Amino acid sequence: MTYKIKKSYKKWKLGQITKDEYRQTTQECRGKIRKAKAQNELKLATGIKGNKKTFYQYIRSKRKTKDRVGPLLSEEGETVTENLEMAEMLNDVFVSVFTEKSEGMPNIVNSYGKGVGLEDKIKKEQVKNHLEKLDACKSPGPDEMHPGILKELTEELSDPLAIIFGKSWEMGEIPEDWKRANIVPIYKKGNKNNPGNYRPVSLTSVPGKIMEQVIKEIICKHLEGGKVIGNSQHGFVKNKFCHTNLIAFFDRIMSLVDKGEAVDVVYLDFSKAFDTVSHDILIDKLGKYNVDGATIRWVHNWLDNHTQRVVINGSQSCWKDITSGVPQGSVLGLALFNILDVGIESTLIKFADDTKLGGIAIALEERVKIQNDLDKLEKWSEVNRMKFNKDKCKVLHLGRNNQFHIYRMGRDCLGRSKAERDLGVIVDHKLNMSQQCDAVAKKSKRDSGMH
Repeated sequence: MTYKIKKSYKKWKLGQITKDEYRQTTQECRGKIRKAKAQNELKLATGIKGNKKTFYQYIRSKRKTKDRVGPLLSEEGETVTENLEMAEMLNDVFVSVFTEKSEGMPNIVNSYGKGVGLEDKIKKEQVKNHLEKLDACKSPGPDEMHPGILKELTEELSDPLAIIFGKSWEMGEIPEDWKRANIVPIYKKGNKNNPGNYRPVSLTSVPGKIMEQVIKEIICKHLEGGKVIGNSQHGFVKNKFCHTNLIAFFDRIMSLVDKGEAVDVVYLDFSKAFDTVSHDILIDKLGKYNVDGATIRWVHNWLDNHTQRVVINGSQSCWKDITSGVPQGSVLGLALFNILDVGIESTLIKFADDTKLGGIAIALEERVKIQNDLDKLEKWSEVNRMKFNKDKCKVLHLGRNNQFHIYRMGRDCLGRSKAERDLGVIVDHKLNMSQQCDAVAKKSKRDSGMH
């Protein structure tokens, strides 16, 4: 079509056709191009279930902003552009937030008996089900076992993997490859030159992830049966999602505001939540909730001696030890976070580490109740060695007759906010969606050149 337009333009310049004929040809060609483009985009969108990779390749090709790492600034103020140097720098930043490893872990683990969990064997059908659900477009871990190949060999691998998984669970032993992670640095916000503005996402062994799924199912089945995880938790719980979190929140808060109530909502922010989880506290909580000894030993071994390296454009940093936390790219790590925050006896709505606390705030005693809940949270964070980022903890005051009460955590007063981002959705003090709609429209316009 472009060639036809150029040819028509050349003829017009030579006087072989009129200007109106040239314009008509141009309009016809551009109309056909727009139609073909729209048909192609529709085909990509309708075929996303079967071919996600092609769809997202097309989206990335149209984005005006590219997700590149760096260049980075060192502590000395020097600019670092080499991939290997940036990988080493980011790995140092990521491991710097870990807490020190506890020496009491083996004694904690050995204090639990064999338990009853091993009565349920890991079956071939269970492993087969997980293999069939693998996304062939995902990246492999450091062992380079690609999910596409494993999925293709589902029938052949189900039985041997079930045997390996069963022995691993029974003995509490884990292959070293399952405890290694390639870290992909993802830019968050702020200055791209600042290494602190990147978050780590772990790419781990695919067979190891399947085993994590199996252990997660064992733990969650036990915890849900014992009603350990409260109804307020929506993260990584069966039949609950971020959508149910938002619906539960909006349904409750909007009904109160519609009745003329004043409502205060405190948005809480953990400082490096997944990276600072204490392993010994996590293991101890598993024991207190009567998870069987074999599973506890397996989880302990899985947490112990984990290592990571940062990979940027094929350049790999050296391996470094992970002494605390749960890997963000792992399946089991996300579920384990649910266990850690059990014991907060407050009016909360949670999605893993995204937590908000709130209630009616008309009378003084109601505001005091919210403050008492914050005091409980502060004590809980000290006991469990989890720090709140108090600069990011904000209060959203809702309702017409709100007194704009000042709340505190410890000695720090919490700041007021007119709008907060809640699981990706902007919630403002008027409880309308105009800011959210504007933000989505601006992001789409900025990132995409499709329209």
